Amino acid sequence: MNDRARFGAALGLLVLGGAGALLTSGRAWQTVTASRPRPFGDAVVDVSGRTLEPAVAALGVVALAGVVAALATRGIVRRIVGGLLVTAAIGLTWAAVAGMQSVSAHRARSLVADARTAAGLDPTRAPHVSVHAVWPVLVLICALAVLLGGATIAVWGPRGVALSSRYEAPAARASAEAQRSSTALWNDLDRGHDPTGESRSSTPDSGR
Repeated sequence: MNDRARFGAALGLLVLGGAGALLTSGRAWQTVTASRPRPFGDAVVDVSGRTLEPAVAALGVVALAGVVAALATRGIVRRIVGGLLVTAAIGLTWAAVAGMQSVSAHRARSLVADARTAAGLDPTRAPHVSVHAVWPVLVLICALAVLLGGATIAVWGPRGVALSSRYEAPAARASAEAQRSSTALWNDLDRGHDPTGESRSSTPDSGR
């Protein structure tokens, strides 16, 4: 795999990992069921990953922003971008593992109270928490994609593609061209060449 293909694959992994983390964070990671005395029915609340672990959505945005940052940078700066993406992947892994663990009874009651109301909840019985592990596992897969993409950019990114010079600001290109022309002019003068293209012999003799 050449550098261009490797760099493109890394960007694709970042897009998949970041978008997947964002989408998955909106799913119900846990369901809290709190008992209430009759005639009230039990309070059932689905808790999304975004509520349980807000960092998942934030780090998904970081991964997507890393795609733009990797394209807009080069050299050591691109290596730094890759390192930050690796750090984001570690954060995603941590949040996914935390999301696989049932929330405490105190937080479960708080989640029910925030979603509905704490009125009528049985204080003597701890809420029942069901964990839907499939979504945190998918976030782990997304974290792996971001990790691979970030590591590839950190190691091979500087040799990958960058924004072409045609996308640079016109003023910057004009300044560079003027500098090159000025340098060439002084080089010609140092070598004794006439920059106007006229030879010395064709110049009228002032003594005649």
